[in-house]
Amino acid sequence: MAETQPAATTPPAAPAGTILYEDEHLVVVHRPAAGEPTLITFADLTFRPKGDSIWGQEVARKLKVNAIGFVAKRENWFPAASVAAAAAAVRGALRGPAVTYGYSMGGYAALKYARLLGAAHAFGVCPQGSIDPRQVPWDKRFHQHHDAALLPDMAVRPGEPGRFAVLLADPYMPEDARHAAALAKGAGVHWLRTPFMDHAPVWLLVESAFLRQMLDGILAEDLPRLTALMRARRHQSPHWFRHAGNAAFRRGHLEMANRLWKRALELGLSPGIAEQDIMRAMRLRMRALRDAGDREGAIAVALRQAALRPEDFHSQARAGHALLGMGEFNAAEAPFRAALALRKNVGHVYQGLSLVLGSQKRMTEALELCKRGVRDAPGDGKLHVHYGHLLLNNGKLDEAEAQFRIVLRQNPSHAKALLGLSHALAARGDRAEAIAVARQQVQDADKDPQAYLWLGQLLLFVGEPGEAEPVFREALLLAPELGAAHIGLARALERTGRLELARRTAAEAARRLPADEKVQALYSRLGPPDLTEAEAAELAPPASPLRRFLRAFFSRDED
Repeated sequence: MAETQPAATTPPAAPAGTILYEDEHLVVVHRPAAGEPTLITFADLTFRPKGDSIWGQEVARKLKVNAIGFVAKRENWFPAASVAAAAAAVRGALRGPAVTYGYSMGGYAALKYARLLGAAHAFGVCPQGSIDPRQVPWDKRFHQHHDAALLPDMAVRPGEPGRFAVLLADPYMPEDARHAAALAKGAGVHWLRTPFMDHAPVWLLVESAFLRQMLDGILAEDLPRLTALMRARRHQSPHWFRHAGNAAFRRGHLEMANRLWKRALELGLSPGIAEQDIMRAMRLRMRALRDAGDREGAIAVALRQAALRPEDFHSQARAGHALLGMGEFNAAEAPFRAALALRKNVGHVYQGLSLVLGSQKRMTEALELCKRGVRDAPGDGKLHVHYGHLLLNNGKLDEAEAQFRIVLRQNPSHAKALLGLSHALAARGDRAEAIAVARQQVQDADKDPQAYLWLGQLLLFVGEPGEAEPVFREALLLAPELGAAHIGLARALERTGRLELARRTAAEAARRLPADEKVQALYSRLGPPDLTEAEAAELAPPASPLRRFLRAFFSRDED
């Protein structure tokens, strides 16, 4: 294509991006290059202004084409008034023919504003025809982003997408398919179907060479050629096989899904992406079955996926954790052991398998497993803490303390390690040090109610109910349903001579937690309050200076 020069009024192109237009809703950046066509891109829902970056910048750079990018400052679907205000500057920066290009929110804008911006061609990926609840009441995904003042009439009219426009959408995704059908019928946009890609056919375009072929077909207005390109792409793109596998798994076709995923890997899909897809697909499929009341079906999915992919660590580990979470301890053991045979340095698998063994009263095996785990996965703080608690629960106090201290040497404020260390010290009789560590935890921890509960219980145990009271109150501010904190507060009040307030605390806890047997037992022992709250407060002894200081120290700021 012959190069055409921009209009004389257009400032000389800079080597980096320059801002052509900006207002409160969007920014338009020009990234000039000698190649054609001019690619006018519209960012998707999540892309935000950052320097001179634009959506599609990398592919435009590889294609060496003149690029102009619209970037929204929020999820605003590119208000018409702002785009119209930018149009003159955009038209002045065009070089040769122009194609608008965008994905999802940007796909809508690419179709809506092509003609306005001087582009005869448009390419929208998964575009919405509108997000106005009045126009598309059946698609609630984006209704919350519609602003009637900014987007009074979103419908894409005939001619607005330019002379020739194409969209990609999955015919099996209900919302996208319905938008595509409406745009094809109402605005004359040609729909190229991308089955099983859901809302992600943009993955088919990540290779610049293929996008170049698509742009050339759009500029040539050659629909048969474009259709053939997209059909052939299904057999060449790892992402088509990836998403087709995800769709098959969601529908319960596990064998087919794994064949498709295998082909995606053969075509170059990153193993990390495949691993995340497999774990997510298992989680969603099992959740859907459980929500439908099919517990046995959910169990079968985990076991079947593990059987289909014996060589895949993530299939085994995910199956083990899913079964453990469902209380299927016996079934979880085999996939956990298979995962460990594949990778010996992953701490969470040791944790999962040790919980399985513990549930089966095989505690010696569980301890030996964790001992091996901290050797094979050194530095895994969660595993060290888990092993420490196992040791603590089995009376091995010195060994437990050592595990918690290993973590604290790496991270002195590790909340769970501090809590574990405090438990170990208290169990050994070192109560003063246990309290000091517990105080450190409530200072360093991110407002953990269990940390405050433990400190309060320690203070109560060593005979400091006045100090314990504000600590229990803080625990209840963080977790009002924590029965043990209600019990601790009532006992602290009772032991400081405020029996009526203790009764009132127990009565409120009993009302709030009718199923908590320990709370109900305390209420039965103390009995109902006899006085009103004001009368009980008058009888309470004055707070000591220490108690007033502690209450102030552990209370929330009012500002």
